[in-house]
Amino acid sequence: MLAMVQEISSRTFDSAVQQSQMPVLVEVYASWCPRCAMMADTVETFAEENAGRIRVCRIEEKDALFLVKRYGVDRVPAFLAFRQGKVIGMATGMVSKDVLRDMFRGE
Repeated sequence: MLAMVQEISSRTFDSAVQQSQMPVLVEVYASWCPRCAMMADTVETFAEENAGRIRVCRIEEKDALFLVKRYGVDRVPAFLAFRQGKVIGMATGMVSKDVLRDMFRGE
């Protein structure tokens, strides 16, 4: 597991994301997905650079079927930006730190 990235589950989603006082980036990933593995360093660096400002969590796709349905996640990796429990941005596939950061701008 990534050091600065909190692993969450469907059981801990509400407390970690919906009830968070700070903005949250959620990565939906799959253990079988090579692109997800390749994004690990980018996500970790993003978490380190934004420590104390943006919480970074990840959830395995097989445990996130509610996210797939609720937010229309159709591939992994998928990244959802939350503020005050609402989605304010979404990106899928291989993305840069800048794309992740930009999801939180202008809100």
